[in-house]
Amino acid sequence: MIVEERKQRLLEIIQKRQFVSLQDLKRATQTSISTVRRDLVDLAAQGMVRRVHGGVEFMVRDRDQLTVKERRTIYQADKQAIAKRAAAQLKGGEMIFLDAGTTTGELIAYLAGIKPAVTVVTNSVHHAAQLSDLMIPVMIIGGQVKQTTDAVIGAAAVNQINHLVFQTSFIGADSLSVEFGLTTPDLEEAAIKQAVVARSKTSYVLADASKLATASFAKAVDLSQVTLITTRLTAAQSQSLRAVMPVIEAEEN
Repeated sequence: MIVEERKQRLLEIIQKRQFVSLQDLKRATQTSISTVRRDLVDLAAQGMVRRVHGGVEFMVRDRDQLTVKERRTIYQADKQAIAKRAAAQLKGGEMIFLDAGTTTGELIAYLAGIKPAVTVVTNSVHHAAQLSDLMIPVMIIGGQVKQTTDAVIGAAAVNQINHLVFQTSFIGADSLSVEFGLTTPDLEEAAIKQAVVARSKTSYVLADASKLATASFAKAVDLSQVTLITTRLTAAQSQSLRAVMPVIEAEEN
């Protein structure tokens, strides 16, 4: 296991359990305690974990303060499971919209295997480059680029979306709750999501469990307008969410 893969594995374990002993991490990665300690020093320097008596705990930070690279490492296994389930909703040949975000970004690898090929419209600079590298037909929405997320936002972007029709859209989520709907910290990103859902025949929101029962500043859409694809829910979560929206639970890898 190479260094970056090992660190990612450590982070996934700590995220899921919130607190883990060094011995458990040693067994999970099949490495020495000294190697685990070195990796944890690096993760702690990035503000991802914190060493405490008896082990290490996950550091919860404001997502809006994280870089795109840092967001990719958060709940990555869950995001991959969600993306795989999302790709299964496509038959091939569709015109789809792929929202900016790390969970939607995990969908790209699965799109490459769909035949006939889908055509993707995206507001993510990062997604567009990846899609082009994989020879997937792609069109990028133009406008102002938000540097912290690589998302194209603004009135020009919304105007372009309002002149298009998508068979299917895959939307990212910062927060999702029965009371407040699908929300995001940024008004302009909320406007993009709202426009995309309005121009889509079917819309899926891709969200790991950390996004559920939370709310951000700006509302994008009501939950009744989208289908949620997420990882396995608790009985209480499933009951409350299914009362207001369709839900698809992905099998964890």
